[in-house]
Amino acid sequence: MNYIQNDAPPISVLLIGPSDSRRNSLRSILAPPRWEVREAATCGEAAWILDQSSIGVTICDAEIDNCNWRALLADLQSRAAPPNLIVSSRLADERLWAEVLNLGGYDVLAQPFDRAEVQRVARMAWLAWIRNRAARAHAANQ
Repeated sequence: MNYIQNDAPPISVLLIGPSDSRRNSLRSILAPPRWEVREAATCGEAAWILDQSSIGVTICDAEIDNCNWRALLADLQSRAAPPNLIVSSRLADERLWAEVLNLGGYDVLAQPFDRAEVQRVARMAWLAWIRNRAARAHAANQ
């Protein structure tokens, strides 16, 4: 199912995690022109990119050098237009999924990645970000 019009701008995604192989796998799944992918190995790099760019979706490893997904989520939630956070893990079970959702994350992806699932979840996260951004702009104009 195509959730995005062909003339829509690319979906902005930030991949965060120390593993080059996992980021490479995601980059091959989220290929241009539909996707605009940025990458960060650490939370510090991610914060810098988020300060410089409008990013709608972040996909991070459950454990990142120097922080974890909870710390990243706290940083994202403090931003004016927080991107949706998708956590990826080899141990993607119901407990992790419930924790991510309860704390305000968007979803969990199991590793190894399934192409269709990654694209579906990332598209839906981006559409939710677009709706939230529009709602915040509307509320600010009231």
